[in-house]
Amino acid sequence: MPASSVSGLLSTSVYFAAVILLMAVIMSPVASLYRVASLDSATLLARGVASQVDNLSPGMVTSVEFESPPGAAASVSFAGSSVTATVNGFSATMNVDLPLSTATLDSGVTYDISLVDGEVSVV
Repeated sequence: MPASSVSGLLSTSVYFAAVILLMAVIMSPVASLYRVASLDSATLLARGVASQVDNLSPGMVTSVEFESPPGAAASVSFAGSSVTATVNGFSATMNVDLPLSTATLDSGVTYDISLVDGEVSVV
């Protein structure tokens, strides 16, 4: 085999090994940032919706609508006395002062939330 072929093969192998090693080193911080960003988004969403629920007065109606970024999935669920927001599979829960009817809110849809007979209901 000519020396130039061996040299080319060796340099190509070293290049691909370096690329694979670099990807392995970079993937862990990127995945960690993805988890942190998703959890922070879920926390902010849960806190915002819980704040709206806690500020309800009898007979009052408030509208809730939230969007999820492209490629992300977000939802909010009510159960008992807690609001749970899930963004990209990462969840955050906030407690509220009022009992909630069980419901799940999806992104991109406007929901009316009201306080009727001491319980928060979603329409």
